[in-house]
Amino acid sequence: MTKPDEAKKQLVIFGIGRAAAVAERYFRSDTPHEVVAYTVDPEYLQGREFLGRPVVLIDDVLNRFPPSDVYAFVPMGATRMNALRTEKYTLLKSLGYHFVSYIHSSNDISEKGTVGENCFILERQTTNYDCAIGDNVMMWSGCHVGDASRIGNNCFLGSHVVVNGFVDVGESCYLASNCTIAHSVKIGSRSFIGANALIANDTAENAVHIVESTKAIGIDSLRFLKILRHDV
Repeated sequence: MTKPDEAKKQLVIFGIGRAAAVAERYFRSDTPHEVVAYTVDPEYLQGREFLGRPVVLIDDVLNRFPPSDVYAFVPMGATRMNALRTEKYTLLKSLGYHFVSYIHSSNDISEKGTVGENCFILERQTTNYDCAIGDNVMMWSGCHVGDASRIGNNCFLGSHVVVNGFVDVGESCYLASNCTIAHSVKIGSRSFIGANALIANDTAENAVHIVESTKAIGIDSLRFLKILRHDV
């Protein structure tokens, strides 16, 4: 469902990988925008077409698709603690491009708070009032962001992250699926918060907080089912 005030824009997407394909599908199915081309660095050129649209070298994109005609979008993942996506976003910005943000139509984030540019925010987020989501933020499905919390620029949130109220997530953080950030906590920039982690106190910059993976119990699954049924 398209918001009535969302005007159609033509887009150039950086990259021709899985993230670009996912972004194109969401733009096509859930916005009025049209992806007209992709751009890549020379070493990643694999052909002159991707998903039915031209692929243009980054050195040629200004001539073929100038900022006066198109907007840009950089949907890359969290490689190098979001640094690669941030580099390409900054590069296109330096070339004069403006950016769109994608917010799935199941969300009301922008009515309750603010969202920056070049954000990719998927289905069914739960947000309270006065949230602030910075520029170049990726949020996978089903996260919660509480009252007056701030997600800094260049962050990546996996699915079902819980950020409680009055939290400050610093720039370039990675929050993995199902982690929980307690009320009024400050997450230092470039922190790595692993899946299922509970963060109840402020973290340092560049901190790593992980929970060990569940260990195998050393028995095969059919034998285990028999034990559960008490059918030994």
